[in-house]
Amino acid sequence: MRYVSMIAVSLLLGVWLAPAPPADAGEYHVYSCLTPTGAPAPTSGWSPSTNGPWMEVTNNCGESSGSLTAALDGNVSHPANVSAATWIFSAPAGTRIAAAKLWRSTYARSWEAGNNSTETQLQAPGDSTTADVFSQCVRFEGCESVGSSSVPMSEANLVVAPSANLTEATHLYVNASCGGGGSCPAVGAGDAVSISLYAADITLADDTPPTFSSVGGSLAAGGTMSGVGDISFSASDTGSGLYEAVFSIDGHAVSHQLLNGGSGPCRSVGGTTDGSNAFFEVQPCPLALSDDLAFDTSLAPNGSHLLAVQLLDAAGNATTILNRQVTFANNATSLPAGARIGPGSSLALRGPANGTNASDQATLTARWASTTRTLRTSRYRAADTITGRLTAPGGAGISGASLGVYETPAYDGARTVFLSAVRTGGTGSWTMTLPRGISSSALRLEYRSHQNDTIPVATAALTLSVHAGIGLKIAPRSASVGRRIFFSGVLHGAPIPLGGKQLVLEASSGGEWIQFDTIRTNAKGRYRSSYRFKFPGPISYKFRVLSRYEADFPFVDGASNVVDVHEH
Repeated sequence: MRYVSMIAVSLLLGVWLAPAPPADAGEYHVYSCLTPTGAPAPTSGWSPSTNGPWMEVTNNCGESSGSLTAALDGNVSHPANVSAATWIFSAPAGTRIAAAKLWRSTYARSWEAGNNSTETQLQAPGDSTTADVFSQCVRFEGCESVGSSSVPMSEANLVVAPSANLTEATHLYVNASCGGGGSCPAVGAGDAVSISLYAADITLADDTPPTFSSVGGSLAAGGTMSGVGDISFSASDTGSGLYEAVFSIDGHAVSHQLLNGGSGPCRSVGGTTDGSNAFFEVQPCPLALSDDLAFDTSLAPNGSHLLAVQLLDAAGNATTILNRQVTFANNATSLPAGARIGPGSSLALRGPANGTNASDQATLTARWASTTRTLRTSRYRAADTITGRLTAPGGAGISGASLGVYETPAYDGARTVFLSAVRTGGTGSWTMTLPRGISSSALRLEYRSHQNDTIPVATAALTLSVHAGIGLKIAPRSASVGRRIFFSGVLHGAPIPLGGKQLVLEASSGGEWIQFDTIRTNAKGRYRSSYRFKFPGPISYKFRVLSRYEADFPFVDGASNVVDVHEH
């Protein structure tokens, strides 16, 4: 490992370069030592290294205030530029580090005026400059310590790696070392130089979707289907591993199934704010498996529908293994096209009752889990939940009944489509979570008291408004007058209007947000732009991107993440 020679280097958090990834990589989080909420976590992906005696690397994660610690023993002197104790995080093959939050504290007792220092850095090993350093404590310059060892998850301990510093990164280094023109002298019992990492939330990008072979089962055979069908397959993946299968009817997900039953570490532990999965292992799911999954065809209405099955890896990359038009016929008789069947029709046409205590006078209620209002305003990719109850006259619950959920997206010319089905429980109560990524929509729930009915006897309606979701990256994060910074990102959600969606660029230097440009995405929602600084600094700016409501894009106003840029 090559070290940077500046004044001296003692504590290093660094990255190692790998080939550039495609732009559309999926992402997942890995928690180390502690989760962002302070719960215990393993230390998958971390390995220790020392390059001489009297250096320590300890792992007491899982204990109270536990950490990964790298230190130089204070009882002896340490030669400059060759003494180092290191913890190394290695992303698995097929992935790269897209983001990192680290909670750490550090201190140094050993130094000589004019010769030695200690530093905390994030840097690309092999680079002899300090261009990538973003967190630095130099003992020679008067910084003796950073952070708090008694409060591991304090804000004082938090370091967020700027995206520009993580370009193509596959490794992180937590390093205690001695650097400079002379040795680091002995200081007595205890550590001469030490850094402790209490928690890490590392986002890994996975570029490659799963591959598959040998698809079989009744769903693959096609034809008219009823009851429980199945699909079998073999699959492989690189990077994060095979995570789940998603069954969709007419473009809307109706069933999510973890592969291999979600065994071992291949189960998301949650806690993220970006909608991606989080795990305790760097490669949480198997890279190869064979599985046979069951699917209840009664989740879809009778008739002809487009059935799709996708395999997803832990990062959310998807591969479609089945996509075909099928006919569902659960307890259906032969019905004339367009027949209106419901109360007053013969029971021979209406078929079996839909649920225990089924009634033509049923009452269906629906409400958001988070508000009593019929309108819910939500962020993009939030897991919004609806709950309610289906009852017969007198209040008795109708259990085991299938309800249809329909969506009309909020853009001009949108059609109403089947979204999902939900089944009532023992008291007639039911709960469903809407698909992540759903747009602003009018939602309608329908109950048909018999399985062949085409006319609902009870309905309920809710409205969902979703803020546009936008990602923003800026590089470089530091510039001077006459230099350019470059904006890039993606507007999430569909459909993107023909010709792209207009976006607004805004900046603030501490006061109001000021619009300085308008740009337009491409047909996939991606955008790029740049800005040249016209006046000298020093000054710090905040930048963001806005999407305003337009009638042909089914999302209300939304803002991107805020990115800081310093003009010097």
